[in-house]
Amino acid sequence: MLNFKILVLILLMSFSFAFNTALSAAEVKQVGSRGFFTTVGPFAEFDPKHSSVEIWIPSGVKNAPIMVYAHGGAGYREDDRARVEMFRRNGFATISFDSYEMNGFDDWKFVTRKVANVGKQNMIWGVFKGAVEYAAKNESWDNRNIFLYGGSNGGRVVLYGGSKLENNNIRGIISEAPAGSGYTLGDFNIPTIVPFGKMDTWAGKSETDYVWTRTYPSSPVSIEHWVKSLQKKERPIKFIFYENAGHLLFDGPLKKVTVRRGDVIAFTAYKGADEEALKQYERDVFTFVNSNLKK
Repeated sequence: MLNFKILVLILLMSFSFAFNTALSAAEVKQVGSRGFFTTVGPFAEFDPKHSSVEIWIPSGVKNAPIMVYAHGGAGYREDDRARVEMFRRNGFATISFDSYEMNGFDDWKFVTRKVANVGKQNMIWGVFKGAVEYAAKNESWDNRNIFLYGGSNGGRVVLYGGSKLENNNIRGIISEAPAGSGYTLGDFNIPTIVPFGKMDTWAGKSETDYVWTRTYPSSPVSIEHWVKSLQKKERPIKFIFYENAGHLLFDGPLKKVTVRRGDVIAFTAYKGADEEALKQYERDVFTFVNSNLKK
């Protein structure tokens, strides 16, 4: 009987711990009247032992450079895996993760359809900055050569990280199709490329409402204006545009889709890219990377 009581007590304590842990994860709160939410903290920090974390080191490569990856607005999905795999086959160690899972959100469809960009970026940033710190302290790879890479909302996060992360070993930033709204973009002097499909009108109001030209009340400076402002200061940053490509180049063949967001918003746009665009993309990325590696 005593053993049974002890077992019950342990189970109750375990349940209480799990419940309190769930309460400490990120939560959502509604914003506006269109069925959108944002997230409030505390937000999860990077945990190298979390089930969603993949830390990969290439075999047969001594002291490989390291790439830390920030996923897009749907969590760590197939297109994110394709970007990470591109770095792996080019001899890089990689760190990737699903920040939504770390923050207690397993329903990626809810997050991508209902949570506004800032809410998504809150969860990505909290984990991403810890992953960069982990990369900088670990000697399992060449931590003098750290590259940051992200797509869409993750692309916005890595640009934000350029001015917020205090790390002199970040050699370059690749920000594919960064979200047009969300975290404020600052000034930094890290070599950066911003690849876009020329047909990227994701979440736009017309066929010429391109992501890089767009502004919002909460984000009044477009990606295009921000890049040009840094170029005027002679910062090493540039756009690269691809024919026959829409939003998220690695999201399969080029196709036109209709997407719903919130309760009342819907849009039609292109996503994916043709094979030639992807081949050129990889050539451009590693021309950039190899030119910025510290030997």
